[in-house]
Amino acid sequence: MKKSKIEEMLPFYFEGDLPKKDNTEVEKWKASSDTNQKIFEESKKAWESISLLRVMKKYDSGKALQKVHKKIGKQNKNILTVIQRIAAILILPFIISTLYFALQNQNTSTTDTNNWYTITSPAGMRSDYTLPDGTKVYLNSQTNLSFPIAFSGKTRDVILNGEAYFEVAENKKKPFVVNTGKINIEVTGTEFKASNYSEESLIEIVLVSGSIHLFQGDYSHSKENITRLQPGEKASYITNEDRLYIENVKVDKYISWKDGILMFRNDSMKDVVRRLNRWFNADIKLTGNDLKDYVYTGTFENESINQILELLKISAPIDYRINKRQKKDDQTFSKMEIEIIQK
Repeated sequence: MKKSKIEEMLPFYFEGDLPKKDNTEVEKWKASSDTNQKIFEESKKAWESISLLRVMKKYDSGKALQKVHKKIGKQNKNILTVIQRIAAILILPFIISTLYFALQNQNTSTTDTNNWYTITSPAGMRSDYTLPDGTKVYLNSQTNLSFPIAFSGKTRDVILNGEAYFEVAENKKKPFVVNTGKINIEVTGTEFKASNYSEESLIEIVLVSGSIHLFQGDYSHSKENITRLQPGEKASYITNEDRLYIENVKVDKYISWKDGILMFRNDSMKDVVRRLNRWFNADIKLTGNDLKDYVYTGTFENESINQILELLKISAPIDYRINKRQKKDDQTFSKMEIEIIQK
């Protein structure tokens, strides 16, 4: 496949919208040479910068990145140098706006979400970012995290929709607060994961190290303390039952995704399917009532969805059928549809 074709596919690759065949082609191209690897990394940086620009104005990152590659093709200069320069041009408005908003926010509260960013990890992808205070955050598939351009208030507030792992930069004078909706999290410096996908009736928090406080309400005005978690504890809040459960767990199962590992430990087939759907941006359905209660244990790293399904067949009374993906009007493809059938 020609390089120009690969370059046109990159924005869709970063968005997680490529079909499996094209996705494989991009990865083969990337691994074929150090030059391609560098082009890929610089293109990704440009794409991530564009995604931040979209917070300040409507911006089509796919078309913008394609313009980057188009400009590269018209020039006889070193391709990496051109990409770096274009990336710098894209990032410059972001830097200027950062300084502007930082100055504007000196006298405003961080709860004013008008001057916040929202970073997104698309379906089927995982991402990591460093927040303005130095906190490292890993985003799982289909996750949004909103935060202010500068933590200028008394707290470091972020808003989570999805699943994230936080390595919070320590600051005992300015608590780090994760707003998940019904249950909020207060820390000063620790590591934990939290999830609250909007389509699920579950908020889940797992503490890896340090300690965290759970509370309800607004931190500054209507805070109601609930409990404090210790390392190795998991808090599960069932939103439709308004109940909170706390238990000791082995944390690896809940945080391995940030390292690209999919781990199941006595999980129901229903939960296995739910996580596979998110991991691969697929649409898997179970056929057979008994399958929902079947439990599965396994660890996967770098396996394809087909390989995982074959391994599931070995240890469970199932078969599966993969339906052909359909090309949509916008030239993207529908999700992979898979039916897991009880034997």
